[in-house]
Amino acid sequence: MTFLVPDPISQARALLTFMAAPVIDAERFQEVWTASVGDSVVGAAVWLPPGAYPRGTRRETSSVLREMRSMHRIGSRIPASLRLYGKIDRVHKRMTLPHWYLVLLGCDPAWQGQGHGSALLGPVLQRADEDGVPAYLETQKEDNLPWYRRHGFEVVQEISARGCPKMWAMRRDPRDPEQLPP
Repeated sequence: MTFLVPDPISQARALLTFMAAPVIDAERFQEVWTASVGDSVVGAAVWLPPGAYPRGTRRETSSVLREMRSMHRIGSRIPASLRLYGKIDRVHKRMTLPHWYLVLLGCDPAWQGQGHGSALLGPVLQRADEDGVPAYLETQKEDNLPWYRRHGFEVVQEISARGCPKMWAMRRDPRDPEQLPP
């Protein structure tokens, strides 16, 4: 997000729109997970279940229209962002098997390193294992790669688009539930 919207105030406003779009899309599947401490939400994971990606025309249009409210905040980086998102989409569409798609995962920095992210992944990864279905995600932070690897994800492709930071597509093959520790 820092690349797309460098100004911190515009970035905060844009995040509300850009993060709301996938949450609203995933709500229909009841796969928006939150981690709480007391009355505070400290993290969230937004998943799309097998068969929910790629989105059909109606869902894709609705999502784009939601995001359009903040596109002006990207300004001169709109062409670069369109190149990047086009590449991300092309890479993801190569994942032809039904799969769980981790659209978003975030944790308040004050609560990172305390197991909230792992707790947000756990239930869906367990279902993926039980159903024999892979999971997929993209990450824009190289520092995230070792953390996702601990959860069984492996890089399937480095995504780069001219004028944009790198991203990584990751896949996690299902684990045999019989082989997992109790």
